[in-house]
Amino acid sequence: MKNPVLKLRNLFVATAVAALLLATAAEAPAIDVGNALSELTDAKAAGAQAAAQAKAALGDVKAKAVIVFDGPAIKDKEQMLEGVYSVFDPEIVCGCSAYNPITQQGNAGNLAVLAIGGDVQITVAISDLEGGHEACGKRIGETLEKAAGAEAAGRLLLLFGACHVPANDKLVKGVCSVLGEKFPIAGGAAFQDVVYHQGKVLRGQNLGLLLTGNFRCGLATKKDMSPEGLINSAKEAFSEAIASGKGKVVLVLAFDCGGRRGKMGDNLPKELDAMKAAAGDAAIFGFYGSGEIGPADNDSPSRGVGYSISACAICDR
Repeated sequence: MKNPVLKLRNLFVATAVAALLLATAAEAPAIDVGNALSELTDAKAAGAQAAAQAKAALGDVKAKAVIVFDGPAIKDKEQMLEGVYSVFDPEIVCGCSAYNPITQQGNAGNLAVLAIGGDVQITVAISDLEGGHEACGKRIGETLEKAAGAEAAGRLLLLFGACHVPANDKLVKGVCSVLGEKFPIAGGAAFQDVVYHQGKVLRGQNLGLLLTGNFRCGLATKKDMSPEGLINSAKEAFSEAIASGKGKVVLVLAFDCGGRRGKMGDNLPKELDAMKAAAGDAAIFGFYGSGEIGPADNDSPSRGVGYSISACAICDR
């Protein structure tokens, strides 16, 4: 006959382990991110550096999507991607070129990489401009429609590509004609229309990256071109997006206007300081582009605009 004390102890240990595993699962974030910024000008070295640091920041979590935003100092886009692919599978990499990428580490670097993992589903759609931007948006929406309609607490579509303002608004209208007027969308227009998708450098295309999972989104878009307003509008956009997210902030995406960037001049670091003051310890990722996409707030439809900053806070439930 087994020792009843030993049997009881084993039962206690098994129960404690099960409770610990459940608690760990409950505490695990629905979405994990790791990002990095490189200031190197050697394209391949910059790609490898930023990708390796982003992977290290993500830790043991497997990356499901990797987004790359680079600036004009990275001349050889293919070599830059080769560097990224030395760390990540090309099949999960997408992104675009920009005036400059933006992270919590800086907003004047040359290349930024964001790795996304966790209990989140990623679906990508890309389309050329045949028939115009609205038709392009409709094709992207149709490709993503099934995944966007899945039962998920959180949904967010990121759009970027050859959609310089005012074409960005036509692109959004095309997407929303399929996914709905108030589907949460944020994004921006690529510098010189350069887009990255599954190992290729492309031009004249728009890309949609759909995230679905157990997260919340807060969105806000602001426009103020006055000297003080350029800085204050960034902080306001971040603060309002974070407040609307109503949860622990994992990441704040920033799609900012290249015209705002030029207007700020030497005050450019102050804008990043304003973003960081609002975001706290959360990661920041985005770029300065040629047109921004986002809603005024969570209750408004997304639009394609110019001379604005669009912020999107992704919060863990």
